[in-house]
Amino acid sequence: MSTSWHEEIERAYAELERSQEAIAQVQRDMSERTVTVTAPSRALTVVVDAQGNLTDLTFPTRAYRSMAGPELAALLIETIAQARRRANDELAEMFSAVLPQGTPIVDMLNGTADLDEMISDAVRLVRDQPGAPGTGRG
Repeated sequence: MSTSWHEEIERAYAELERSQEAIAQVQRDMSERTVTVTAPSRALTVVVDAQGNLTDLTFPTRAYRSMAGPELAALLIETIAQARRRANDELAEMFSAVLPQGTPIVDMLNGTADLDEMISDAVRLVRDQPGAPGTGRG
């Protein structure tokens, strides 16, 4: 193995360790993060955790008492959905600071990312590096 390739591996390993620590810090921050949304009518307030799970629901006023069932249900659904969207946006922002630019973070969070394609792209990038073993370059 050439010295330059060995140095590249060492640098990549050090970068991997830094990335792993940064991601671990994001995960720790996530465990403490909540999002609170109050409906425009002030009839209810919802709290969700970083993953969008409902953790609290309160009725700060008595406005809900005069609402018809379907109206209250629609308000609950919309307010919870808004809180989940905000939590998802905050999570994406947190991860964008530690993941490579261009990583489809929102797709990953929504479960719509093609992970096989992402892995294939990463392998292709490594293989295409000058001096990579087996490439005949370098």
